[in-house]
Amino acid sequence: MNNRCVFMAVMMISAVSLADTVEVTTPATRSPFTRTFGLGAYATGWAGAYGGGGVGGRLRYEAFPFLGLDLFGEALLVPVAHGVRHDHPIGFNLFVPFRIGQVVRLRPLLGMCVTASFFHPEEVGAPRADTILVGAHAGGGLELALHDRLSFFLEAKAVAWFGNDRSVQGWTGVVGGDVKPFLLGQAQLGFTFHLGGA
Repeated sequence: MNNRCVFMAVMMISAVSLADTVEVTTPATRSPFTRTFGLGAYATGWAGAYGGGGVGGRLRYEAFPFLGLDLFGEALLVPVAHGVRHDHPIGFNLFVPFRIGQVVRLRPLLGMCVTASFFHPEEVGAPRADTILVGAHAGGGLELALHDRLSFFLEAKAVAWFGNDRSVQGWTGVVGGDVKPFLLGQAQLGFTFHLGGA
């Protein structure tokens, strides 16, 4: 009887000791914001000196926690009379990410871009009015982590373009000889798939 009691006591003390040494660990969820690369797709719209809308894509590289780079390209349709105009900006953003908790961050940004802009008159045989615009922009965005590799973003930018004036005169397009500024606002929303890291 005494041996049985001693045995039970030893077993209980051993069990309690083992329970104290076992640690319950849960795997940490990795934030998409700690990953180095990202591929994004978004819808975008313009308003101001002229309007338009379309889609874009970008490649993101965040070499440092305090600085990142986006390389982007877009395709937009611009409503004009007597023809079809489509613009194709390519450029870059430099941004400074500010984390707000685990799932939200702000992204002040600035950058530059070049746009190949094409005007196709509806009249057969009419001259085209194609040109190149150069621009600079600044703005900011809000990014929300949806998964350890996926985030949603919403951004707004003020854009100053410099290029030749174009006007539609009846059935033809005309490119002016003087360079002038065009001021616009741009909004975009989309998703980024984040790559790199474990």
